[in-house]
Amino acid sequence: MGPDTGAHAATAKQPSTHGKRNDPNETGRLIDAIYDAGFDARRWPGVCERIAGHIGAQHVNLTVLPHESAFTLERWQGIDASFARSYAQHYGADDPLVPQARRWPAGTLVTDTMIRPQDSHARSAFVQEWVRPQRIYTVAFANVLREGGMAGVLGALRHEARLYGEDELEALRVLLPHVRNALRVQQHTAPHDDGAHASADALDALAHGMLIVDANARIVVANRAATAQLARATGLRSEHGMLAATTAAATHQLLGLIARAAGNDVRERAGGALLISRPPPDEPLQVLISPLGAHRHADLAPGARAGTAMLIVIDPQAARRGVETRLVALFGLTPAQARVACEVGKGLSPKDVAETLQVLPSTVRTHLHHVFAKTATRRQAELMRLIAQLAIARGD
Repeated sequence: MGPDTGAHAATAKQPSTHGKRNDPNETGRLIDAIYDAGFDARRWPGVCERIAGHIGAQHVNLTVLPHESAFTLERWQGIDASFARSYAQHYGADDPLVPQARRWPAGTLVTDTMIRPQDSHARSAFVQEWVRPQRIYTVAFANVLREGGMAGVLGALRHEARLYGEDELEALRVLLPHVRNALRVQQHTAPHDDGAHASADALDALAHGMLIVDANARIVVANRAATAQLARATGLRSEHGMLAATTAAATHQLLGLIARAAGNDVRERAGGALLISRPPPDEPLQVLISPLGAHRHADLAPGARAGTAMLIVIDPQAARRGVETRLVALFGLTPAQARVACEVGKGLSPKDVAETLQVLPSTVRTHLHHVFAKTATRRQAELMRLIAQLAIARGD
């Protein structure tokens, strides 16, 4: 998936049963599958099918293309070829969602019910002449990637006569950061014309530590952030090329999760997560573990044996570096507002933020009011999610 292809679409049709949104194991398995697709683009159709089932959609489509390219629906499941042509020729100009989606901040999720009064929307020529003839009842669109001259849009189409519920939309919101991370990895590990791979540069650009290890926790690949974390030896460390935690109990738990994710029996592989404590005042490391397969080794780890796992190691303190600058650039926040946003993004109350920044609580509340308005967030949880999304890449 790269600029030379113009666009890449991964599409799938949902099976008749809805996903088990409230099952954390099912969600975890779906997240694992998303990261697998980041290393193997052939897996995206199946992943989109699973996302559709997870949120109760009939079709989920994922397209990534340069900002300046025309958006086409020709490869989208649920869109007839003749309608895709009429969209490009005429109706696309009346679409209130898709053309705008590429300009939204990454992570934005919108349904057709949010963008205009339903009465006027239902009476529009676009709905009456293009949407309804295809039996599309409602849609949800998200901008999952907006960087490096590329934009990624996910569209979920529903034919049955009911709107998306908040639980379904929240289930999709949970997946969006993982889809974005997988697309980032895919963008930079896809082969270029000369056959070379930019995987090392891409992984080093991530603020989070990323490691690939075999079933015995032997380190195969470590990006820049992970190497720095291991060098500090607080929380995680390397012993003779093997990954370990700083306590015996945490090491035992970590090795167990790695062995399960990288085991030889593909049917038994599963991801996991754990917190690894560090001496105060450092916050615990958040470690996410996903299974990988042997088919990727030629690109990322020549000579590695079958059965590997990918670890994403999140240092909450390091991940927030550079976020203030991005908030100013993306949303027009003032430096003071950005500082407040980042402190609130840690989960602090306005009172605690005021004490930390040594300002009046009323000043924090005023700044926070402007932050919510400028970032189109409504509550602290949404702002925290936005901060986490902006912290994925290094700021230096």
